[in-house]
Amino acid sequence: MNIEAQKLSQSLDGLFNPRSVALVGASSTTTKWGFAYARQLLAGASRRRIHLINQRGETILGQQSYTSLRSLPETPELAVICVPAPHVPQAIDEVLAIGTRYLVCITAGFGEIGEEGRRLQNELRDRIRSAGARLVGPNCAGLYNAAANLECTAFWKLAPGDIGIISQSGSIVVDLGARLPRENLGISRAVSLGNQADLTVEEFVEAFALDPNTRVIVAYVEEFRDGRRLFQAIEHARQLGKEVVLVAPRAGEAVSRSVASHTGSMISNEDVLASLCAELDVVRVRGMGDLFLALRGLSARVRAPGRRVAVVADGGGFATLGTDSAVEEGLEVPAFSPALRAKLTEIMPPGSGTGNPIDYVGALDLASFKPVISAIAASGEVDAILLNGAYNNVAGAPPESEAAVATDIRETCQRLGIGLSVATVITTEPAMVAFAADRVPVFDFPEEAARPLALGRIRKAKRQLPKIETTAAYLGETDYLSSRDALAAGGVAFTRAIHARDVDEAAIAANKIGYPVVLKALGSLHKSDSGAVVLEIYDEATLRAKIETLTGQLNPTGFSVEEMIVERDGVELLIGGLRDPAFGPTVVVAAGGTKTEIWRDRVVALAPVDELTARRMLSSLRVAPLFADFRGRPPLDLSGVAKTVAAISRFISDHHNVLEAEINPLIVGSSRCIAVDARIVAAR
Repeated sequence: MNIEAQKLSQSLDGLFNPRSVALVGASSTTTKWGFAYARQLLAGASRRRIHLINQRGETILGQQSYTSLRSLPETPELAVICVPAPHVPQAIDEVLAIGTRYLVCITAGFGEIGEEGRRLQNELRDRIRSAGARLVGPNCAGLYNAAANLECTAFWKLAPGDIGIISQSGSIVVDLGARLPRENLGISRAVSLGNQADLTVEEFVEAFALDPNTRVIVAYVEEFRDGRRLFQAIEHARQLGKEVVLVAPRAGEAVSRSVASHTGSMISNEDVLASLCAELDVVRVRGMGDLFLALRGLSARVRAPGRRVAVVADGGGFATLGTDSAVEEGLEVPAFSPALRAKLTEIMPPGSGTGNPIDYVGALDLASFKPVISAIAASGEVDAILLNGAYNNVAGAPPESEAAVATDIRETCQRLGIGLSVATVITTEPAMVAFAADRVPVFDFPEEAARPLALGRIRKAKRQLPKIETTAAYLGETDYLSSRDALAAGGVAFTRAIHARDVDEAAIAANKIGYPVVLKALGSLHKSDSGAVVLEIYDEATLRAKIETLTGQLNPTGFSVEEMIVERDGVELLIGGLRDPAFGPTVVVAAGGTKTEIWRDRVVALAPVDELTARRMLSSLRVAPLFADFRGRPPLDLSGVAKTVAAISRFISDHHNVLEAEINPLIVGSSRCIAVDARIVAAR
């Protein structure tokens, strides 16, 4: 995060811990929001001065109100606007006139209702920013700070804790406020974003990261405006030791604009978001149930440092189900080493499964598993243990002794840095109750127990968020030949091509290149789709005949005569760059050439990427096995492909007006990779 962003985040302390607050639109009518906000704000009157503004000067909840902001004895640090929409502009002007620098606008009826509402909202935002002030909302539900006893809300009832909530929906905060105490969790800060006319989710993540009372930041986001800055803020928060959970429902399947290339038509906001979360290893969930599983994992006394899991069960079925649940969550269940298996064989009865998963034959109580768990935890071969089974107490044993067993197991895992999660059919047994009290997740089913291990593990990004340096405008033409030249200058290897204006120039060009050649009629955007590409022309007579046919059908502006590339057992790829409205320049690698949309085998990353990242992208494609020495064929030129991916990613990043750039197909052989088509779309 840059210095300016950090200063901005620090300045938001005045929003969450104001010395004084003015409520514009306070009311004595109990059914109005102006009454509800007055009641909540006055609950913190011991920490700050609360000024109620009511045109009639009513006494509200025992406090005399003021008839105007100008009559206040001081300039409030925060003003809460709770008046009907037609009166909001005047109220904001009066707030700014007295020098208040933080505003929360509760009132709806602006950007969410249509074009005229957006116009008015933007005007108000510009006036506020010109005055050096900041705005939360409009159309929001307020904010909360437990440490400062600030309840700038109408109806939130929130238990204090260490979880910060940033939400585009006020009702999500209500839901979390009701559910978190059931998990012995609470809220440090909360803010309802509303329309985000001024202050945005990105800025609040930056601010919450600096709050010493916040351990985990939960951000509920439906619309990504500046996706890069949001992930920069998440990255910075994690550097400061904060955990961040992104609650983001599935993004739209199409970018909200017309697209001109295969790249644009196949990439959605969801593709970009999912790839970015995977690259940066950000916890992303889509629903409230998964959010609470994530919070339980993040709140565990010990979090798994990686994905390797041992499944320990007291039956074959439990072992199988636990393993399946772990793998389903993207965890690894590695086979144990011979040394560990030998040690476990000494501990467990004959016939027990000593690989991974563990199937402990004849186990009747949790205490039987203590030496097994200790051996696995000390081996260094796993990062976490998933217990799955019907763990009973010893008949007649006092509850405190059974609880002590759980404590011993938890302490062993904690001492060795091993994550632990439990699934059992008897969650009320004393040992299980002790686990839960010690912040070890305990569930009824293995799929529930596996998810907190996955979501709550210690995160490690595959790479840092790529930085975009100063960019320039692309000033070249965007026709086919100019696109080829521009991308070739950027480092992409192309087939040899000669421009021909007519049939005679085409014949001369073909003789220079050497038959067979490829003929392309210029002027069509999707040349293959329109029949403008003719492959494998072996002689001049055929060339002339094809040109005559294309001229009659397409009336082209000219022709490109090109070398015919033949790569036996080669693979065709698409390499594309796309400027996403929310996330900026991205790069995509996909299989298929002209069948790209059919295969739907693709991977996306934020641009620019280096060659190492490009190779990682290639390895994640479903066609990746074809890149190796497949059926006796030499391995393909992945180094050349990686260079091409990096080159396209730099091109889209370096030119701020380039919307799309595409190579399709890139023909990849064992000794070379050659681009045979190019497209650039740029804004002027």
